Amino acid sequence: MKSWISRVVLPSVLTVVGVAEAHAQTAADAAAPTQVAMNDSDAEDIIVLGSRRRDRTIADSPVAIDVIQPEVVTTTGYTDVNDALRTLVPAFNAQRLPLNDGSSFVRPITLRASPSDHVLLLLNKKRRHRSAIVQIGTGHATTSGSQGQDFNVIPTIALSRIEVLRDGASAQYGSDAIAGVINLELKEDTEGGSIIAHMGQYYKGDGDTYDVQGNFGLPLWDSGFMNISAQYTDQKKTFRGGQPNGAAALRASGQAGVPKFPAELGEPDYTSFKTVLNAGLDLGGDAEAYFFANYMTTDSTVGFSYRQSRAAGGFPAHATFGNSAFDGTAAHPEIFDLTRIYPGGFVPQFTGDLTDLGLVGGFRDTNGPLTWDVSARLGKSKVDYTIANTINPSLGVRSPTVFKPGSLEQKEVQLDGEVGYTSDVGFASDLLVFGGVSYRKETYTIGAGDLASYTAGPLRDLPVGSNGFQGFSPNIAGAFDSSSYAIFAEADTDPVEGWNIALAARYEDYKEFGDNLSAKAATRFELSDMFAIRGSVSTGFRAPAAGQVFGTSQTSQIDRITNNFILDAVLIPGSPAAQIFGSAPLKPETSFNKSAGLVFQPGNGLLATLDFYQIDVDDRLLLTPSVTTTPAQRAALAALGFPNGASVQQVRYFQNKLDTRVRGFDFVTTYGFEWGGGNKTDLSLALNYNEQHLKSNPQGFYTVAQVIEFEEGTPNWRGNASVTNKIGDFNLMVRGTYYGSWKRLDGAANFLPRKAVVIWDAEIGYDVSEQFGLAVGARNVFDKYPPGRGPGLAANGIVLDNHSVFGLSGGYYYLSGKLRF
Repeated sequence: MKSWISRVVLPSVLTVVGVAEAHAQTAADAAAPTQVAMNDSDAEDIIVLGSRRRDRTIADSPVAIDVIQPEVVTTTGYTDVNDALRTLVPAFNAQRLPLNDGSSFVRPITLRASPSDHVLLLLNKKRRHRSAIVQIGTGHATTSGSQGQDFNVIPTIALSRIEVLRDGASAQYGSDAIAGVINLELKEDTEGGSIIAHMGQYYKGDGDTYDVQGNFGLPLWDSGFMNISAQYTDQKKTFRGGQPNGAAALRASGQAGVPKFPAELGEPDYTSFKTVLNAGLDLGGDAEAYFFANYMTTDSTVGFSYRQSRAAGGFPAHATFGNSAFDGTAAHPEIFDLTRIYPGGFVPQFTGDLTDLGLVGGFRDTNGPLTWDVSARLGKSKVDYTIANTINPSLGVRSPTVFKPGSLEQKEVQLDGEVGYTSDVGFASDLLVFGGVSYRKETYTIGAGDLASYTAGPLRDLPVGSNGFQGFSPNIAGAFDSSSYAIFAEADTDPVEGWNIALAARYEDYKEFGDNLSAKAATRFELSDMFAIRGSVSTGFRAPAAGQVFGTSQTSQIDRITNNFILDAVLIPGSPAAQIFGSAPLKPETSFNKSAGLVFQPGNGLLATLDFYQIDVDDRLLLTPSVTTTPAQRAALAALGFPNGASVQQVRYFQNKLDTRVRGFDFVTTYGFEWGGGNKTDLSLALNYNEQHLKSNPQGFYTVAQVIEFEEGTPNWRGNASVTNKIGDFNLMVRGTYYGSWKRLDGAANFLPRKAVVIWDAEIGYDVSEQFGLAVGARNVFDKYPPGRGPGLAANGIVLDNHSVFGLSGGYYYLSGKLRF
């Protein structure tokens, strides 16, 4: 099946659209990307994403768009945007990644198998800033190394809708829109509001979750609005790890102090507070002032792998418990014995205190033939790290057990001006001409950790730095800038009835990476009242993010081959340290997208779309596989003064080494009907098929096994089907989410099969009154768990796949209530 789709269907369809677009002036696009009213949305809703036209609906857009209403988000049983989108949009995924440093705090997402920095997030159609966290250990090359935006900063109750554009849109929205765009629209109500309370627990009796959200609207003088939302979430850890052989043997021998959960596999401890303000004021003469802002603070803690205190169960003591030749010397007169602090071993506790601030303000006129919009944006994401229940062994008896290893901050400033003009040129529709300019500056700051978190103490033959996550030293810390400006233009019209053409072009110039011209052409043609065909071609461009250019870290990792702890360093690309391993400075990625689709809308409540796509990315920016260092290379690192240079056992760094291709299709259909007495049923089916290939020779970058993992390490098939019934005051929902089979690399060349699985969710709601409703539901109703990662890692307590595509904590049930006022 895969071979037939890849070699015959996809190339044929995309070649046809390429020829068709060439006749429609394959130069630039305007893209009115929308198409599918998903999950209860009205196919005639006006969309704001993908086209500057003000009369575009999801059914007549030339590219694929999903529109998701807030009440549908509520029925997922999730309280954050990441998991709601993962449940509702098959082309979208967001994994939970325990044991993965910063990726445990800001989860990496994918759209059409493309990483988060190929997917642009907008809030009220304005670009969001990147997260401070660069994804390092995500378990798959698709997401490893990406620095995208954090999708989980806005309370779901604040949203009036979510629009998901599944098409390349760099020519319209700029860098990072290679695979698509997601727009979160905020509510603008001037009165009333609602409160939603949620409490739940996993079937195993842990992971207690409490969530409260509120929204209310106020008038702003006589001609404006102010809409405010807030959310508080408190989630406890889940524990799905096994007992490492060493910990079990120590406990059996009567050793005191062995941690109760030496393998912390599951959901993290997590508390968060999120708030959003959206405001607008009519200034008269069709002019409007607008302002919206968000603030979020979260505190999340995850456990690292178990550090064993002495040899047992076939495992040696961890290196932190080693004896030092410098004990009893003038530099360290005492004898350091870590078992006095951690007699049964220890599990470092890694905490990320994340803050996110976004401010956007501007003036606009969106009425009449001439429209304009000028705005300014400030965004900041910062994470302050703490690591506790650990040690800097090289400091000996003077080492603390709690460290502040430093901070990461992403700050962005943007100024934007846009103007549009609509005129009657004798076509079936008016001609829209749109253009603008933009300036953006981003600053990435690495904050130094406290001295004890990185310094080498007198016991220099023991591991250096806070064990688990070494602090950022002053020679790593600093602020790094990147800036760019853009000029862009679009045109959109219907030359004849039933035929739409949209064109767009964008010129961007980056101070560090040079300039680029991206272009797009999209079209939609009605074959009949029921059928339409559509498609697009576009080029794209993505400059490396500041965190990818300047980011670095050192962590303790479990080697997948030996199952021993090793010191892993991520190097700055092109730096003297990275040049030892052949690294070169980074350059931008470029892309070429093609899509072709069919829209079927017979007018009886049924809407179905089928869209094929191909995304080619040249000079793909990827994090290299781990490179084992040689004694000569370690000596060279030490000679440069690189922290822990003599002890670094493996390194990784970002490089533009390979060209990649993603091919696939999306099928989305919705059908709603009423059957008397106010009762109705809504059916939804969405399916995504996706393949990822390396176009260039991977020799010297990936092994044969790593190529297989890159191309087959995530499911090719994703889908969901849901049935929602309203029967009197009851609302019944059943949803099935399908994850196809995939392969998991275990060690150097062995693969673990991952069978296809269906995860079922269900919810029953009851409207007690017009103002108050209750719902009880369950996610993962049949308590499905992923398989393990083989006997080697199981011996370390990793008994489930910590990179599972659907989670690893099992079934979850919940009760929620909603009050409207």
